[in-house]
Amino acid sequence: MKDNFHINQELALFAVIGVIVVLFWRKPNSKKSRNVRVQQIFAKPPSAFGVFFAKTIILAILIISASALIEYSTNIADYEEIKCDSIEHNHHRQCNYEQYTSNDFKLQLNGFLLTPEVDLGVEVGDELPHTNSPDGPWFWTYYIAGCLVLTSGFSLAKKRRKTHASDMMEAESNLRPIIRRLALDPTGVVEGRIALPEPVSCSKTGRKETRRIVVIYFFSAFMMITTLLSVYDYFYRLDSEMNMVPKHDFQASILAIMALAFVIAANISIKYLSATYSGEDDSMIPNILRNQQNITKQSEQERMREQPVSAKDVLEELAKEMRAARRESELLRGQLAETKIKLSDLEGELEKKTIELEGIQAVTVDMERIIQENEQPGNKNLSLMDSVMVGDNLFNGDKIDQQIVNDPKAIAKAAIEAYKAGRKDLESIEFDF
Repeated sequence: MKDNFHINQELALFAVIGVIVVLFWRKPNSKKSRNVRVQQIFAKPPSAFGVFFAKTIILAILIISASALIEYSTNIADYEEIKCDSIEHNHHRQCNYEQYTSNDFKLQLNGFLLTPEVDLGVEVGDELPHTNSPDGPWFWTYYIAGCLVLTSGFSLAKKRRKTHASDMMEAESNLRPIIRRLALDPTGVVEGRIALPEPVSCSKTGRKETRRIVVIYFFSAFMMITTLLSVYDYFYRLDSEMNMVPKHDFQASILAIMALAFVIAANISIKYLSATYSGEDDSMIPNILRNQQNITKQSEQERMREQPVSAKDVLEELAKEMRAARRESELLRGQLAETKIKLSDLEGELEKKTIELEGIQAVTVDMERIIQENEQPGNKNLSLMDSVMVGDNLFNGDKIDQQIVNDPKAIAKAAIEAYKAGRKDLESIEFDF
């Protein structure tokens, strides 16, 4: 059966390209044909999971590519060390063959990129030119550069989204003080007394995002073509009935998955950059009301240019100013009424605190009197506990619960409350008279 196994490399290549086209072909939805125009204008950004998935792909490709380049640099160092050990480049125990291991940056770069004798051990696509083969450094450098471009695209798209969100929050905070005035003066916007701030327009793709999208498209196509060349070489070897081991199948699968994952991440990045964020809802505050003040001024200027000013026009303007001043006065009157209510509440609180202060002062004086009487020798006076339990003028003749006889704070509060109760009784008696 192995002799009958035959694969046409052209058909295999077209099959891979067909699978990619089917995966990324956007089919029109007939159920939402009415909203095609809306979807074209307001392109939705990718979901948070999609962005996270794309960044995970980029990180994985960066790790794989960086590991390949690190291994390649180690192989170059070993290769130059072997060169130095040879008789051809060894002169009096000094090596005269140094490129990547030298101190000159140009020689290091030349030795790293232009040394086809060194490989990574990747046998799939090793027959390709040094600049396109995954067995060399160029292939993995392309992937690193493409991942950096994708990362910059995500960063640019995220910056535009955050800027638009901050503009929307600022516009909302600017509209809050105007809502109160609109409630008291509904026609203030139409008649030009209330000027609304400029609406926040929808955030669309700019020139910088467009240029970044073009670069991402370039790297996506370039990496797909470069990787497909290696996969094509793999299918060519299968068709030529060469001895292919599972290692070759694994390497070809890894290269194909990397190319497909890179295209998926690029597609998500392009979708993020192409997203359109809607601005303020003009259905609630139409632009005609926002621009009413400018339209009124323009019409007035045109009328002033066409006709001379008459006394009737002046009276009309005075009447408008009078109505505006009246509405402003009503607004101020409403604010003044609210201020008076708050002031009366504060006066009541102040009166309560004054009574409480007077009570504390009176209780303090009585308490000092009790202490002085208890300190005089030969006088038979009640103790503080007796005063609490029996009740005297300190507590307005009321008995206090025995649970607080050992709590000075509770006794002080009870004395203050007794003073307040006595003051209320006195006020009620005066009111009866």
